[in-house]
Amino acid sequence: MASANLPTPDFTFDPNAPGACLAGVRPYRTGSFRLDAETDSGRFVVHNYGHGGCGITLSWGCAAKVKEMVQKRIAVSHDTEVAVLGAGVMGMTAATLLLDLGLRVTIYTERDPVQTTSFKAGGHWAVSVVTYEGKENELKDILRTSYTTFKSSIGHGFGVSERPNFTPKPSPNLDVVEQLVPGLLPARVPLTRLPFEGHTKPGFRYQTLLVEPPIFLPRLESDLKARGVMFVHRSFTSKQHVFTSLTQKLIVNCTGLGAKTLWNDAKMVPIKGQLAMLPAQPNLQYLYGQDGYMFPRADHVVIGGTFEEGVNNELFDKAVCKGLVKHMAALFGKTAPRPMPEIHIHHPRNAAMVNPAMPVRV
Repeated sequence: MASANLPTPDFTFDPNAPGACLAGVRPYRTGSFRLDAETDSGRFVVHNYGHGGCGITLSWGCAAKVKEMVQKRIAVSHDTEVAVLGAGVMGMTAATLLLDLGLRVTIYTERDPVQTTSFKAGGHWAVSVVTYEGKENELKDILRTSYTTFKSSIGHGFGVSERPNFTPKPSPNLDVVEQLVPGLLPARVPLTRLPFEGHTKPGFRYQTLLVEPPIFLPRLESDLKARGVMFVHRSFTSKQHVFTSLTQKLIVNCTGLGAKTLWNDAKMVPIKGQLAMLPAQPNLQYLYGQDGYMFPRADHVVIGGTFEEGVNNELFDKAVCKGLVKHMAALFGKTAPRPMPEIHIHHPRNAAMVNPAMPVRV
């Protein structure tokens, strides 16, 4: 018996509508993300950046590692204040856990949380556009902590929900979670046919989380301010500028792509991503991925995305966004099939950096 179709999206798209097109820049780091500590110029600096396309996914787990490093330090140094650099998801989750140590936390940021790359993310909980060479064991802990923290927040106003995620082929971004932490996510289910209009071939159903940045980030910011955290607008030009400007001896560096300049990290690579934002469609309660992706949220139906390596600007192209929508609509039989452009995130040329199981080209 053929499976019944789930609701078909309305792909009507006006690229001129406010907020219909978005562009952000993923903070990718060659080799692996950076999560370590060093003493420099009398400051204890914890680095937490370079998470590419899965900053939200890894956020709570990385924050827990930051907390561990700072906790060991203050047991000896007895510092009472900490400066967190960056108000994206990495900075705010780290700040949240550092408060539990009884520290006075100040966040220094060039942008408000709603202006960060984190706020522009799709919010799919999966390991994408990140490498972790030599950090497999650390990543296991990070994934376990992050997933369980997000899951425990369902229903508590953080914008987190469980969603079925349908894919026409296996998802390396979710399969890697099963490989590293068996049993953390429900096992994928093979399907003889994906349950959508225009689909005739087999596929898979995963179960994962959707984290909605327009809900999650403002909630983090609100909770931090309610607990006395100050958000200070500050731009830094170099590491020495950070040290001469701040009085805190403890510094947590969550500057993402900014670390390329501030800490002279040549491993940082900007990867621009563009998104098309359709009007909200509450009847869509599933995620769709691996041939383009579509994440229905409370605010929009997010369709992505592009993968523009080495491009460091946040300028969207309306024609590109229209192309993303048309590609997805074609999969549902609503428009003629079209070739996938090379800048599409799931074009084969991008697989080495998008797929965490593949070796990255040098």
